[in-house]
Amino acid sequence: MRKPSNRNGKAPLKSRGVTLVELLIVIATVGTFIAILMPTIQAAREDARRKTCANNFKQVVLALHNYHDVNGAFPAGSRHFKGFNQSEGTVRCPINSPLPFLLPYIEQTALYDTFVGWATKAQEDPSLTNGYGTPWDLAEENRRWLSQKIPIYLCPADGNSLKTTPETGSACTNVYFCAGDCMWNFALRDDQATDPRSRVGQRGAWAREKWRRLAFFVDGTSNSILLSEGVVPVTRGTSVLAEGGVAAFEPYDGEARPKLCLDNALEADGKTVKNPSSSLWRGRIWTNGRAADAWFTCTLPPNSASCVAGGFNSNEWGSFAPTSYHPGGVNVAWCDGSVKFVPDSINVGDLSKPQVVKGKSPYGVWGALGSVGGGESTFFE
Repeated sequence: MRKPSNRNGKAPLKSRGVTLVELLIVIATVGTFIAILMPTIQAAREDARRKTCANNFKQVVLALHNYHDVNGAFPAGSRHFKGFNQSEGTVRCPINSPLPFLLPYIEQTALYDTFVGWATKAQEDPSLTNGYGTPWDLAEENRRWLSQKIPIYLCPADGNSLKTTPETGSACTNVYFCAGDCMWNFALRDDQATDPRSRVGQRGAWAREKWRRLAFFVDGTSNSILLSEGVVPVTRGTSVLAEGGVAAFEPYDGEARPKLCLDNALEADGKTVKNPSSSLWRGRIWTNGRAADAWFTCTLPPNSASCVAGGFNSNEWGSFAPTSYHPGGVNVAWCDGSVKFVPDSINVGDLSKPQVVKGKSPYGVWGALGSVGGGESTFFE
């Protein structure tokens, strides 16, 4: 029998398999390439999430300006609305944030009409809200609109915000409203506060039952913060700072001082909240307008500790830092429509000083950007 041959008349070479050593070398090489590329891939993904988040905030600011063009002012930082009027006339804060009123300006008119419809029913029949005047107290079929996720109210870096709050059936939000460089008092209107030190609602862009016009921002729209982002706490009693934990501690010793919160909120590890509040709905109900749940203050640097007065009836007071899962800072939206990334290291001045009712903020660049009429000309680049 003739042996097979190639074209040159020579017997073909026998093929040999890959040795174990060669296989291990290939695997090690691939692993090295993956290890080198993974940080780059992760950084690219985070950059994309941060840009998407920033774009969402820009859309919210655009909706706010469209609302202003139509109505002559921005929506109130918190307000009553038809049947949703929790304890109207008392010290309790109205329940609705600006977000539901922006729906017609972000192509969500049908959802807004549903909101208005159930609110009207609640006005006609107070028993629908069990006396609390909150939409999540409606019967399940009457609050299904609460579970509708609004994409531009969310930040893709926070996976927890994509969930539905189990206690209320509500969708979440990462949009928080700037209360300025003050901590005390948000639950009262200025005409209800007997202590002049509590009449601080005029310091920030948002306040209870205040419809701000652009003329109100005397420091300039490019010097005034409207919004920032905040993570949605994993649970109402979250004890890890990075996951949205808030300490139940009053940063108040006769004067409101941010440093009291920094010195008392966290354990020695700087990550664990000493006494986490379990009474907050921070970010967990997208329509909620209570200050402790929907606002932030320029009294503590981004991604630092936050404190809320411990009692349920007083938890409109406190110092709340904006937070995010973006490394090193948070997205912040200005009144002029711009969105910029503010680092955790932004200048915060002297946090041992008490809040002020008028004049320049004691809390550095951050406080100056939060006060819309303090007389500061601070720009952030």
